Amino acid sequence: MGLSKITVNRGKGGLGRPLASNDHISGLIMPYTDADLPSGFTTSDRIKAVFSIAEAVALGITEGGADTDILWYHVDQFFKKQPKGKLYIHLVDDTAIDYSEIETLQAFAEGEIRQIGYYDGGTAFATATLNTLQTSCDNLETADTPLSVIYAGNFEGVANIAALDDLRALSNKNVSVVIGEDGNGAGAALRASKSQSITCLGAVLGAVSFSSVHENIGWVDKFEMTDGVEFDEPALALTAATVLVKSEAKAALDSLNDKGYIFLRKHVGINGTYLNDSPTAIALTSDYAYIENNRTIDKAVRGVRTFMLPNINSPLYVNNDGTLTEDVIAKFKNDASRALAQMEVDGELSAFEVVINPAQNVLSTSKIELALTLVPVGVAREIVLNIGFAVKLSNA
Repeated sequence: MGLSKITVNRGKGGLGRPLASNDHISGLIMPYTDADLPSGFTTSDRIKAVFSIAEAVALGITEGGADTDILWYHVDQFFKKQPKGKLYIHLVDDTAIDYSEIETLQAFAEGEIRQIGYYDGGTAFATATLNTLQTSCDNLETADTPLSVIYAGNFEGVANIAALDDLRALSNKNVSVVIGEDGNGAGAALRASKSQSITCLGAVLGAVSFSSVHENIGWVDKFEMTDGVEFDEPALALTAATVLVKSEAKAALDSLNDKGYIFLRKHVGINGTYLNDSPTAIALTSDYAYIENNRTIDKAVRGVRTFMLPNINSPLYVNNDGTLTEDVIAKFKNDASRALAQMEVDGELSAFEVVINPAQNVLSTSKIELALTLVPVGVAREIVLNIGFAVKLSNA
């Protein structure tokens, strides 16, 4: 027992400090021929993480390389849009593509990736690919490592906007498709020399990485996509020729937007180039019809799960009538609320509610159920201004 003394035990976790955010961590996948791999990669070492374009160049991903120019372009555009990003680069074997590579990359990153860009410029675009990608997204969600996928295939075989498939007729909530492209800069030059769609995939991935989870990447005030040269002339990755956005009729562009593709556009009255929206390949009526919907709920799920994990196999006390005690309800509600409360403070949620039914039979089931309701942040996709003349003001 020793001498008399006062013992102070310092508690842990009482402040409920927020988790460090990994919202910016991204991945980029591109099929590669073994013989053409950059110098920093080998057939048995195909994944690297970089924090800048300089680190990518040090791995042999050079701007002027005959086999690395497209990869360099997308990595460079990513870091121009997200200078503080972390990017995993996975150069998959181009003879064995099955799109489960997103699972391989997420496993390598130990689940920390939040969004992956998949550049597949050598493969003709097909909606079946999106279905396969969604299967892997579903597997990752089951494994508690959810993410969003932004895909770009080769659209040169598509004659025009009318010939494009309607992505809103699919059921792929975690997959988005980029069809936007540069029309008069480096991207256009690559398109001409490589004879395949280049798209603005890297830039879109960078914009998503730079955004808060609730933000729409088409937000004009925040997401300027052109540096004055690249993307200053927006184009579409259709046919083998350059298809400028300004040459397309408004009705055709409305149709392209309604079909759920991501592309670059101009707005009358303001300089710059911007993204049209952030659609996913699922019906517009879905709760997960936009990238920000998925990123928000994925962050909520990850956060709540992390704070709830210590409660696994913990005791569940009940009253003499078999209902859960107030202490147990309070403990579980508090733990489930910690991540959500921080998201609300950060402006990523409008509101939330956690409800626990005290009458559930935990003694028989050894299971406690919580109902979590999230109120997301809205997006001003359409602003209506009612304006006209009058002989006097209504409050005059």
